[in-house]
Amino acid sequence: MNTEHPDKDERLPGETSPDESSDHADRELESGAVDEEESGPDPAPIEPEPRAAEPPPPPPAAKSPRRGGFLAFLAFLFALAALAGTAWMWWQDQQGQETVEGRAMGEITRLEQSDSKLSLEISELRNRIDNLPAPDSAGEIAALERRLQGDLNDLERMKQSLQEQQAVSRSLQIAAETLQRRLSAAESALTGVATRDLDAGGELDLAEVDYLLKLANERLRLFSDPVAADETLALADAHLAAIDDPIYLGVRQDIAAARRAIAALDLPDYFAIGSRLDDIQAAIPSLPFKSDSPEAGESAAGDGGWWQKVKNVFSGLVTVRRSTELERAQISLQDQDYVRQ
Repeated sequence: MNTEHPDKDERLPGETSPDESSDHADRELESGAVDEEESGPDPAPIEPEPRAAEPPPPPPAAKSPRRGGFLAFLAFLFALAALAGTAWMWWQDQQGQETVEGRAMGEITRLEQSDSKLSLEISELRNRIDNLPAPDSAGEIAALERRLQGDLNDLERMKQSLQEQQAVSRSLQIAAETLQRRLSAAESALTGVATRDLDAGGELDLAEVDYLLKLANERLRLFSDPVAADETLALADAHLAAIDDPIYLGVRQDIAAARRAIAALDLPDYFAIGSRLDDIQAAIPSLPFKSDSPEAGESAAGDGGWWQKVKNVFSGLVTVRRSTELERAQISLQDQDYVRQ
């Protein structure tokens, strides 16, 4: 710390210099002599002797010592303030330095730990590398090259095989198209030959087959007679079988499919239905009306006998009954005509 020493002329308050102390002592001696003279007996008047000229009184002491002491005190206060500021700054620097040192030590510790971990890992890797068998790089490269060459050869063979298969596929496709054209030509030729070789008997057989097919369709659609339609189809198939021509094989297959469909139908028992209808028709004339009673019959005979006579006349000719839609669908037109009769 830099401190300033006060000058010789500057003194603290209350301090006096040696010159001032001597002057003060002379003044005290003179004042003491004066006091002694005043306190003694009154002497005879003595004429004053002439004395030498007294020196002039010293000038009053200047106020510079007091002012210099105040300045010294201010300088001392400034020095104390500077010292306190310097101490505070030094303490702050010490605190910051301690913080920085603490951080640096923590970072150094962390780096040392990381360094130790890395050293352990490096040592482990070195141990693993040392434990690994020394590879034969040249041998492995040669083996890989041989394997690659073998794969390339296999790929080339597969490519050639694929090209051969594609060529065979194209040739087979061409052969299939050729066979299809030849088959179409053979069918056309066979149709032409069959048409040319067909005699009058064959034409009649075909005409009869055509008539039977139309008749079967008519019996099934117009008369709802599946039994007759099936028999007609069977007869047409027999005529085609007698012709013995493979060109009509498709027609025979269609006839067989139609017969299977007819056989799958749920046909009613027409004979039982007809028998029951006959019994009902025979019992109708003997059945009384709902409103008929013995008294009503007698009164009706007395009141309107002509109406009863007309009803009796037409009762044997007209039959009134009810029928459902299901019965109409199951009964053929011929049976319906028979029922109407």
